[in-house]
Amino acid sequence: MSRTVTLLLLVVVIAFSYFAYFNPGSITLNLWKDKVMELPVIGVVLLSLVLGSLLVLIAFGIRGLRKTYVQVQGRMKKRRREKAEELYNRGVDAHLSGKEEQAVKLLEDAVQKDPDFIFPFFRLGTVYLRQGKYDQAIELHQKARVAHPKNLRLLLMLVDDYVAAGKSEDAAVILREIIRKDDGNRTALTILRDIQEGRDEWEEAIETQKKLLKLSGKGQSEQSHLRGLKYQCSVNFIDKGEHDRALKLLRDILKESPDFIPAILSQGEAYIAMGKLDEGLKVLVDGYRTHKKPVFLQVMAQKLMDQENPRKLIEIYRELLEKMPQDVFVNLFYGKTCLRLEMIDDGFMALKKVESLGYDSPLLHALLGEANARRERFQEAIEEFRKFIDISLGMNPHYQCGNCGHTAMQWSARCESCGMWDTSTIPGLVDTPTPPAAAPRYDVEE
Repeated sequence: MSRTVTLLLLVVVIAFSYFAYFNPGSITLNLWKDKVMELPVIGVVLLSLVLGSLLVLIAFGIRGLRKTYVQVQGRMKKRRREKAEELYNRGVDAHLSGKEEQAVKLLEDAVQKDPDFIFPFFRLGTVYLRQGKYDQAIELHQKARVAHPKNLRLLLMLVDDYVAAGKSEDAAVILREIIRKDDGNRTALTILRDIQEGRDEWEEAIETQKKLLKLSGKGQSEQSHLRGLKYQCSVNFIDKGEHDRALKLLRDILKESPDFIPAILSQGEAYIAMGKLDEGLKVLVDGYRTHKKPVFLQVMAQKLMDQENPRKLIEIYRELLEKMPQDVFVNLFYGKTCLRLEMIDDGFMALKKVESLGYDSPLLHALLGEANARRERFQEAIEEFRKFIDISLGMNPHYQCGNCGHTAMQWSARCESCGMWDTSTIPGLVDTPTPPAAAPRYDVEE
């Protein structure tokens, strides 16, 4: 026992002796019914002091034990992290070496060893997706989400898992959670918009795209995408018979983008679907006169032939030819329609005029071959048929995307390959024809 402690105890004893001498009285303590105890005053004071000291010692003891426990846990956690890091590094090396099964085992061990170590979750989830183990990837990232609830990267990886597994609605739920936490997260907004597009949720996709547009500072590509989404929404309205809503949306599109061809076409089709044939045809005819796109003639011909109204179609072609007699596309489609209606001579004259205007394409040669065959000019028909590669391509021209080159049998407002809107053209019908020949020949000999 140190001198300081001895001196302190001596002072305490002297002090208590002093107080005991001048305070000889006692205190009666009622312990329980009919049971009392007499204690000297100084004894009560001493007892209180001893009990207080014991409580302090116990508190300090608990604090010391807790500190020791924390230190032990810290050392154990450090050892677990070191082991998990070792397993993770070995797993990454195995993955990069193409040893996926070995990588999975090592990364799973790393996750098991230290769930708070986040990097194995990232790498293991990537491997699971690559192997097509979507449910395991989902389970893994759900587990990681519990340990790291604020990590948005984990949530985005969970979204990838759901998308890969075809669970788009679950992915959308997670994306909305991310956006609630970070309303400026462009990645989450973009994925959510794409999911909404895939589910034909066009009105929701429009609202999401508006948020993206706000973040991008009204970038041209984002504006174009918003316009395309509005267009798809209008088409959806037409399909559901909600023509008034479709027309309202189409007018809004054309107010902002007067040259957006799909919107003009759909506007004409909406009027025709409503039974307003003349209004719809006027939209299509005016659209052709303004933009010189042959798809207007194609759509108009299809609608009128579907309604078994070829007379109206011929009438429109002739009215156009009165005002635009040198127009290649009108002559070409007029000639094609005439052949279909057995108006062989009229069709042949129109097609020869196209040829004299310097235009050349597989479609023209296919139609001239058909016309010559029907006129029993078989040698000329053979020569024409030799000039185009594939008769099916010639008689039914394919449409081609001006952005990526993808071809399709039918015109579409949006390319199914690159996703761009208003890029569909008919190859050979987009170049400006050469000036007409000096002396156009209309060979109508019988």
